[in-house]
Amino acid sequence: MMKKTILLYWILLSGLLICQSFDVQRYSLEVDLYKNFLSPFPHSFNAIEEITFTALNEIESIKLDASNKSILINKIYLDGKSFSHGNDTLTIRLKSKINKGKEFKIGINYSHKNVDDQTLFVKEGMLFTMNAPESAHNWFPCVDKPSDKALFSIKAKTPANVLLASNGLLVDSVQIADTIFYKWQTNFPVATYLINITAKINYKLDIDNCNSIPVRYYWNENEDQNSLKRIKKILPAMLDYYTTLFGNYPFEKIGFATLDEQFSFGGMENQTIISLCPNCWDEVLIAHEFSHEWFGNMITPASWADIWLNEGFATYCEGLWLEKNYGKDAYNYFINYSAERYFSEQNKFPVYNPEWSNYTPAKDSLYNGAIIYSKAALIIHTLRNVIGDSLFFKAIKDYLSDKNLMYKNASSQDLIAKINKAADKDMQWFFDQWLKTKYHPVYNFYSAITKDDNGKWNVEFTISQTNEDDILFIMPVEIGIIFSDRSKNVTTVFNNKSDQNFKFLFDKQPEEVLFDPSNKIPIKRITNKN
Repeated sequence: MMKKTILLYWILLSGLLICQSFDVQRYSLEVDLYKNFLSPFPHSFNAIEEITFTALNEIESIKLDASNKSILINKIYLDGKSFSHGNDTLTIRLKSKINKGKEFKIGINYSHKNVDDQTLFVKEGMLFTMNAPESAHNWFPCVDKPSDKALFSIKAKTPANVLLASNGLLVDSVQIADTIFYKWQTNFPVATYLINITAKINYKLDIDNCNSIPVRYYWNENEDQNSLKRIKKILPAMLDYYTTLFGNYPFEKIGFATLDEQFSFGGMENQTIISLCPNCWDEVLIAHEFSHEWFGNMITPASWADIWLNEGFATYCEGLWLEKNYGKDAYNYFINYSAERYFSEQNKFPVYNPEWSNYTPAKDSLYNGAIIYSKAALIIHTLRNVIGDSLFFKAIKDYLSDKNLMYKNASSQDLIAKINKAADKDMQWFFDQWLKTKYHPVYNFYSAITKDDNGKWNVEFTISQTNEDDILFIMPVEIGIIFSDRSKNVTTVFNNKSDQNFKFLFDKQPEEVLFDPSNKIPIKRITNKN
């Protein structure tokens, strides 16, 4: 997901299922949306849902997330016997005891009430859903946690002049008189926050093919066609680049849909059907949301504590694409902008918050642009510089190609394990200081240049840190020395003490000593620099 403000620049965990007695295998929905496209454009609809489960233990009842505000349960059937619905929880008693390992199905006949639940958006011929982070249960009963991924299919009834998009592939569309029935289904599991339907009267649709993968562009009238054409031209190169870095595109199709002013974000990475703000065919936005198909959609965070695995990497992919397409200056601009964004945030908190494993934080925290997006991206940039490009990209590709993680969930520790293996060293110290504290290093740097009696030149410098709570950031630090003949020397020292002295000897005259000249540690403050 990306907030609109980002567009201003550039012209545990898996243990959540263990706590449950079942695992959802598939959601199958049948929804009647016909009247939602007729004046006065109500939010109400009728639906039938069938959910396939596997019992993880012997069970007699199950609990699902289902909003009391917007959902009315009419009937339970199949393996369901009776139900109660309160406090946004649907409790279903089964007809008989289900043994561990057995598959069972529950049918739910329900209605969505004519209320605005800030998840199902309906207005003057447009309808779309926005489930992140845990709002899917406002329009269909489900296990509304990122750790519970399942296959999804939907059959939707609309007027014939409506185009409707959803996750996966369009299996069927049948028109009968003034009505059309769409059926979409996924071949790969999807987290509930990534499930989406988007539909509109007289939607525009362009169907393309990108390296043998079907692409669908849904767009509104009066949008900038030049921007859309440019994205169509860029997407094959972006797909090639991401495939080289991350592995093959992981899903059945690529889809984009521009929405209306009800959509308050820049983009949302719904699996295979990315939502965009109106007329937002923006290259950087596309680079961000498209990369989510790997970071977040194929491998989904085990809990919200690991949200930086989504947003940090998707934000960093903006920089990678700028570097690939426009060069190092564009990448450096992105890094500097991200640092400014981080330092502008007054209410700083850690990128990794373990308590988020147990509850869902407010959206302003979970999707905090300065911390969860920009700082996390800068940490990834810093990690790349610490271990080097070769090991960095190997670790990321190993992470994304791990069959124990693909189409499942991952924790931060899963990624760190890949970094450790690629680097052949324990990098936990790096992540502990950067991810788990709200701080950044404040360096004091003092240097002196002197000439000795033998005609040699001495460069002495001191690195000290004056960080909050006396936290020490252990880091390799690059030092640049510029000589009188304008040649340069770059050396790296390992700063692992709060006050550390270094001395180097040269045959020619140094004129300037630079601290971190390539900005490999962009999240820092420097005082007493000379």
